[in-house]
Amino acid sequence: MTADTAKDAAARLTDAGQDHLVAHAEGLDPETRDAFLVEAAAHPWDELRKAFRSGAHGTPSLRPPQVLTLPRQEGQPGLRRRLAALGEGLLRGGRAATLLLAGGQGTRLGYDGPKGCLTFGPEADRSLYRIHAERVAAASEKAGKPVPFYLLVSPATRARTEEAFADCGAWGLSDDQVTIIEQAQLPCLDNEGRAVLAGPGQLALAPDGHGGAFSAIAASGVIRDLHERGVDVLTTFQVDNPLSLPLDPVMLGWMVERRLHAVGKAVRKATLDEKVGIFARDVRGRQRVVEYTELEQIQEEEATIDGVAGGALDMGSIAIHGFSVAWLNDLVEQGFALPLHKAHKKVPFHDAAGVLQQPDAPNAWKLERFIFDLFPEAPRAEVHEVERTREFAPVKNAEGVDSLVTARLLADAEVRRWYRERGLDEPEQPSLRPRELVDAPPTS
Repeated sequence: MTADTAKDAAARLTDAGQDHLVAHAEGLDPETRDAFLVEAAAHPWDELRKAFRSGAHGTPSLRPPQVLTLPRQEGQPGLRRRLAALGEGLLRGGRAATLLLAGGQGTRLGYDGPKGCLTFGPEADRSLYRIHAERVAAASEKAGKPVPFYLLVSPATRARTEEAFADCGAWGLSDDQVTIIEQAQLPCLDNEGRAVLAGPGQLALAPDGHGGAFSAIAASGVIRDLHERGVDVLTTFQVDNPLSLPLDPVMLGWMVERRLHAVGKAVRKATLDEKVGIFARDVRGRQRVVEYTELEQIQEEEATIDGVAGGALDMGSIAIHGFSVAWLNDLVEQGFALPLHKAHKKVPFHDAAGVLQQPDAPNAWKLERFIFDLFPEAPRAEVHEVERTREFAPVKNAEGVDSLVTARLLADAEVRRWYRERGLDEPEQPSLRPRELVDAPPTS
């Protein structure tokens, strides 16, 4: 690294309003100083500054989304069977892949490590990672060929995730079936838009959100590779839902039949204030997901949770999506980037005296991208409603609603249902296994 390189980096930081970083660097030894300046200057400061200065993303007037509803699926003879056949054909042809969003830690659950390593049970080896891996392996076996399986990790979860998947053959996956990619990190900003320091020569960084998946698969060449290999659909799902069915033939078949660029699974919200994003259409008819933290501008009191009175905005997203690979590849070639959203959080920082401070209130802004911001860009996007109790068992909290306890109860009920519908004796201690995870009930 040359002195000129570090000097150029210092100039870029100054232009970006981050001159305090340049001043901080002067107190470091020359080698550390130069490395710090170059690394700090590499962040997209123009984009960060624009996102910081912008207000909350406005929520436009919304109306109910275009949905393949459960009543329609159950009431139209042969519909699900026809869609499932199309989806199974996609899988047999090697034209579907899936991406697990696994950048989160288990901190809120009282677990020190990646959320995917958390034991779901009932056996000690039944981690969330294993459950998802066996689901992909079982779908691959049923299709007669391996389904490409990608995992998005953060720097904090990468090592433990690689360790967990080191012997993925024991979970039924082939050695070359799994690809791990890492999402980017962005600087945390104080209330003046200045980067927060985590220590001497160290920025406070945070993962760029689940929307970082798009940036990561673009930068790593994953999208281009899938497109060149003839893969038509990439599905995405989150690690904290053990009942996820990202390779659901019915959802895949709906994409094929409707020639969709994007599809999202949804369930009816349990309550108006349930903390899930909602699917809706804006005044231009574009499908979109509005995050629950950004719903304040919607007059939800005018909606009804049962969908009567003109259709409520009650289609809650369960974060399972399907995207056209050809369309994603077009976005990559156009240089498209998902917008940044900001959130006020508690971020540990080093003060002017060099002392690490642990704030007891939000003190800095984290910037992140949302994968569902792809929906408004899609020429054709729709929603696939599924049964809440069968596909949505989020593990978000240590106790209470959406906890390990509630998720395990839902998983237990789903396995028992699987056995009952086939006239089989229920096991004494149900455990999610590949056949229950993939072999859906007979469709009509």
